[in-house]
Amino acid sequence: MAYESIYPRTAVGTLEIKTLPARTTLIASAPGDAFKDRGAAFRQLFSYINANKVAMSVPVEASASTNEMLFLVGSDDSGRSLASGKGVTVRTLPEVTVASIGLRGGYSRKNYEKGLARLRAWLAAQPGWQAEGEPYAVYWNSPFMPVFLRKSEIHLPVRPAAASAALPPFYGFAVETIDGVRTNLAPYRGQVALVVNVASRCGFTKQYAGLQKLYESYRARGFAVLGFPCNDFMGQEPGTHEEIRAFCSVNFGVTFPLYAKIHVKGAEKHPLFAWLTDGTRHPGLGGEVAWNFTKFLVGRDGSLLARFGSRTTPDDPALVAAVEQALSAAPQ
Repeated sequence: MAYESIYPRTAVGTLEIKTLPARTTLIASAPGDAFKDRGAAFRQLFSYINANKVAMSVPVEASASTNEMLFLVGSDDSGRSLASGKGVTVRTLPEVTVASIGLRGGYSRKNYEKGLARLRAWLAAQPGWQAEGEPYAVYWNSPFMPVFLRKSEIHLPVRPAAASAALPPFYGFAVETIDGVRTNLAPYRGQVALVVNVASRCGFTKQYAGLQKLYESYRARGFAVLGFPCNDFMGQEPGTHEEIRAFCSVNFGVTFPLYAKIHVKGAEKHPLFAWLTDGTRHPGLGGEVAWNFTKFLVGRDGSLLARFGSRTTPDDPALVAAVEQALSAAPQ
């Protein structure tokens, strides 16, 4: 059976810049690894699609850092009022320009990382374009297709290089996802972000559950929790990235973005946290991070709006009110 293609496919072996149309998506998140446990998110989507009689389409987009999958709603259903529910969020994504590479073979992390390395190397040789977002996978075939026939793509959001200078500082910091993907925070431009330094062996570790709940509650409105593991406080985050990711998924069902372990204080402080804690730039909000689970609320325009200490839980009325107020601002 032929399904509707939402946008043209990048041919296998081809590298190109292309613009994707605005599209309505159904988004499902599930615990587990972004590649090994992909079926859990797919089953949530399939259940929603069946229950709401949504026509099948291709491709399916998927995060490489969290177990999240996006189904693209086709033209037959574009005029329908689809509601979020049963683990699926309905969201309209704007038009986006991406660098794309067409691949053939299994949908594995190894193949993804190999393809991403090629795509980044190619993009570096394109002087007119600048990466501005987190890469993601695009799948054109079902899991039942023989591995050697499967076709996929990797997309890396880009913008004209000349326009990148206008990016507010918060979005330009170089970071690395917990899966080792180098990126920046530009994917969250126009959203509200709660930046948190996290740890697995801290008395406040149980706040992971509250952070996940907060993320699920406001994500559809353009809110993200960004977790940065650090081992700066009494060695309370000693694990490897794989161990941290597994701990968060198994114990708290975390699906919000996690990043590579960094330092948040001292001489090796990451530039992001140097900016967040700069009292000259942010009067009343500066000063060294005192402990794990310090929270920084960043507005849609990339400005630091508020700071909350470790003892402020994710469901604290003051924090929730600040998130609500930040979300009420018009998207940038």
